[in-house]
Amino acid sequence: MPKKITVEDVLSDELKREMNLDTKTFVVLDDWDSVMHSVFQMPIEYAGYTGKVSEMKILKEMIDRLASADFDNVKRSESRKRQMEQFTKTLSMYYNIVFTKGGKKTGYGALIHFPKLKESPERSGGIVLAARLAADGGRQTTFERGKFDDFLVEVKPYINLLGDLYRQSRKM
Repeated sequence: MPKKITVEDVLSDELKREMNLDTKTFVVLDDWDSVMHSVFQMPIEYAGYTGKVSEMKILKEMIDRLASADFDNVKRSESRKRQMEQFTKTLSMYYNIVFTKGGKKTGYGALIHFPKLKESPERSGGIVLAARLAADGGRQTTFERGKFDDFLVEVKPYINLLGDLYRQSRKM
C-alpha cells in the first residue's frame, strides 16, 4: 500500500528541490502553480495548529539569521499569486529561503493557508506550516505549526520584516 502523501511531504520535497538536494520527488513540481495545485489536491489537517504565529521558533530563527548576516549566500523564492480561478474560497502562499555557509545549507519553507477567505482576504485567518531543513552531511527536517486570526496584523509584519532583511542582505 503506497504511503499517504501529506502537506508536510510536499513542503519538505519543495524545500529540498529549492536547496538543490537530490531527492525522490513525490510529484514532479516544476513551477509554483504545480506546487500550490498539489496542496489543494490534499486535505490539510488542522489538528496541532494551536500555537500562534508569533510564537513560532522557526520564524524567529529566520529573522535572527537574516539580521546577523551569518551566511555566505542567501536566496529566496515566493508564490503570492492568487490561486487558479477555480480556487476563490481559499488561498495559499508559499515562501522559501535558503542559507549557505561553507558546505552547509539550511532551508526554510512556509506555507500560509487561508481555508476560508473573508470579503477582505488580508483580514482572513488561517494557518502557517513551516519547515526547516539542515543539510550538512545528514539531513534533518523539522516542522512547526501556527495559526492566525488576522493575516494583516499577525503575519504580514513578519513577511515585510523578512523581505526588508533579505533586501538588506543583498546590498552587502
